[in-house]
Amino acid sequence: MSASKQLKLFWAAFSISFVGALPIGTLNTSVANFALNGNFSGAAWFALAAILVEVVIVRVALVIVDRLIRLKKLFKILSIAFCVVILMLAYKTLEAAFHMRNFQDVLPFVGMNPFYSGLLLSLLNPLHLPFWMGWTAVLKSRKLLNNSPRAYNIFITAIGTGTLLSFIIYGIAGNYLMNALKAQHNLINWILGLTLLITGLVQAFKLIAAQIQLNKKPMKKSAQILLLFLAITVAALTSCTQKFKPRLNSQQGINFKTTSLADAQALAKAENKPLFVFAHASWCPTCKQMEQEILIKKELGDAFNTNVVNVAIDIDSKDGKKLQEQYPIRATPTLFFFNADGSPAKKLEGFTTIDALLAEAGELKR
Repeated sequence: MSASKQLKLFWAAFSISFVGALPIGTLNTSVANFALNGNFSGAAWFALAAILVEVVIVRVALVIVDRLIRLKKLFKILSIAFCVVILMLAYKTLEAAFHMRNFQDVLPFVGMNPFYSGLLLSLLNPLHLPFWMGWTAVLKSRKLLNNSPRAYNIFITAIGTGTLLSFIIYGIAGNYLMNALKAQHNLINWILGLTLLITGLVQAFKLIAAQIQLNKKPMKKSAQILLLFLAITVAALTSCTQKFKPRLNSQQGINFKTTSLADAQALAKAENKPLFVFAHASWCPTCKQMEQEILIKKELGDAFNTNVVNVAIDIDSKDGKKLQEQYPIRATPTLFFFNADGSPAKKLEGFTTIDALLAEAGELKR
């Protein structure tokens, strides 16, 4: 195995491991939690245990894939199954990207010994074995990974290094990194989803091409299969792009009216109430985050629904364009607050916390 091939193998395995460990999950969040509490030895022991389990699972995956290769028919079936799993993961990740879903932070086994909790959490990860069996099959099919002990050692070392680097970043960056990734969760979903989709499509194409070559019916059959496959892919992606419906009304949170700024100001004047305008966009991930996490809170509903006129305006709508003519919008969402006499009180841009909104509600003049 030449030095260039060894480097390619190391980089491929390192990249897969690092990117796969980067999105917020129980393992990296636990490492950050230990570090934030000053327990750096605990973070190190936890990371060591998690990496140890992953390396063992990778070695098991290598053995399984090696044996399956000898059973060509079974290996072919498993390769198809891996391809389907990768495409399903791509679908779910892209669906999350389209609908701007958020990460969920879960920290189980907090009181347990760090090393044992790392072992347990890593063992309980249901995606470890199928994930690495799938990538092992992909790298073998691309001739990046062969059956030599040296190649296996490079592969396992690169995987451990990639996971370790992500843990180190979480341990050092801690809370800042988690908040930054939460803010960019939609971008991460897009990157992971597209990567999985491309990998799945390439693997599917190779499986189809191999089958066509075996059957020796190149043109007509290949065109039919590829057209069918593309049609299924397009249909799946279309199904996950259904338009997001804003959650601008809830039983407990702020209930918004949908109207123009002029009508909202007239209503506020008639009722002698301050006015709150939530200027949002259907494509804005921060808007979705506020709609799903902030604006639905009961304390905000109690503060705003009775005492303030609340209006939501889509900046891409006709009313939104009129709003931008009067008050230029540089970021989404933009929150406008007006006193009861119609005078502008304050303008906030971007993600706004519950405490900040409650403070603004208290300062508005009636």
